[in-house]
Amino acid sequence: MNISKRDIKMLLILFGIVIFVLCYFLVYLSFTEENEYLLEDIEDAEFEYSRLKAIEREVGGYRQAIKDSEEFILAAQAEFPADVHAADLIMYVVELGEQIGINTGGITFIQPVEIMTVQGLAENAAGGLSFTAQSAYRTGINVSCNLTYGQLKDLVNYIYEESPKTSLHSISFSFNSATGLLYGNMVVNKSFLGSHDAGYTAAQTPDMGLGLPNPFGVIRSVPQPNAPPQFEPSDDYEEQS
Repeated sequence: MNISKRDIKMLLILFGIVIFVLCYFLVYLSFTEENEYLLEDIEDAEFEYSRLKAIEREVGGYRQAIKDSEEFILAAQAEFPADVHAADLIMYVVELGEQIGINTGGITFIQPVEIMTVQGLAENAAGGLSFTAQSAYRTGINVSCNLTYGQLKDLVNYIYEESPKTSLHSISFSFNSATGLLYGNMVVNKSFLGSHDAGYTAAQTPDMGLGLPNPFGVIRSVPQPNAPPQFEPSDDYEEQS
């Protein structure tokens, strides 16, 4: 079969067009798409770089804020005792008698109850601080007593102003016109935070008489010139609500 020069030229032109189209779709478009992806990556990298530079400028402030937060949490933890024993509650009633002048007729202990779990700070193996779960408890004491109206006001103020992590749960008093005194009982709550580094500090109690063993076992005795108030014995240890 004879092909004319004109047909050969047309075939060459057609072949060139096919090659151009293939190069356009297979090479140029692919390169264009890849170039767009690269431009997007560059823009993302520039944005991330700008963000990190901004953080770098503020890193000193962030570190100081972290340090301030740690100091705040540690100080708040330190305000809570690590535990509250029966001896602590008894000596607190003695303290109220000495400071306010109330006359106590009897006391009943309230068993500790876990009220929540909080995230506190504790030293880790590396010597730094890390968050650790700590249990918050509430215990208390039901006190029967008599006092004047002025002493009642002083009592409320003293509990909330002078006694950290102590609160007045309830009071119930009636007035006796013959004596001019208020008679009744009050429930005082005390909170403590277990599982932190403060450690339990035993209550200090006055010396006991000869022949009387220490009923608490963990209490340090310190000399005291005045005899402590005497409490009426009670067999009622039911939890107060």
